[in-house]
Amino acid sequence: MPSFWDGLWTQEKEFFESAKGDLRHNTSFVAVSSIANQFYCEYKVENEFAIGEIPTEAKETGTSFHDELMPTVEISRQEFAKMVGRKKPSLGVLRVWGEAQGIRLVGMPDHIVWAEGRPLWLVELKTTRGDPSPLWEDQENQARIYGLLLELMGFDCSRLRLSVVRLRTDGLDEAQRREWIVRVSDALLADKVGELEGKHRGTMKTHMLKHDRRLAEAAVAAKAGYWLNQREPTSSTSIGKCRACEYNSVCPRSLFKES
Repeated sequence: MPSFWDGLWTQEKEFFESAKGDLRHNTSFVAVSSIANQFYCEYKVENEFAIGEIPTEAKETGTSFHDELMPTVEISRQEFAKMVGRKKPSLGVLRVWGEAQGIRLVGMPDHIVWAEGRPLWLVELKTTRGDPSPLWEDQENQARIYGLLLELMGFDCSRLRLSVVRLRTDGLDEAQRREWIVRVSDALLADKVGELEGKHRGTMKTHMLKHDRRLAEAAVAAKAGYWLNQREPTSSTSIGKCRACEYNSVCPRSLFKES
């Protein structure tokens, strides 16, 4: 295995083993999805820890690997390093991690397209029952922070671009999600995103962004104070968000109350 990968696994082991529960809610790590949800409503994040399930990203330690078809059976570190090191683009996923603005972050992107050991595309799939055209702040920042973590892990992100795919649907099972993510990844590599959107007009939109470390760090900085116990959570001012929130019946800041 190349020395870069040996060093990465060593750094990863140290990153997880040295962590202490010194962040808000006595957690050691913050899920990237939780940072993203803060842009939706911080009180929803507060309620997730106080009442509901802690996001799974924050509970995971270590890296998991998946090949082009993202099977349930993971592949080895050696196999992953060999696969993404090929000149021909390959599709593979690994857990991303790193420290930014004083907090330890961890997450699992939906998909990453690689070539010669460099990430080319990071793909996130978001489903909606409404118009897929808008790109929401929380969705954009989630993808941007994943890109930041790839760079912090030592990958060459000079060619990295981000793709947030919004798909209008009532829901997808895991197999359908895999099919869509691979379909979009293939379209990105072939420069045929417009063609794919044309086939599914009105039901999907692929938002493409350049990786920008400065914007990603700014997103983390805007929300880090909550995790560092420097301030209390803020709440949304949107009654629509409160109406859609699963915690609206118990949240002390909810603007929506059942009549």
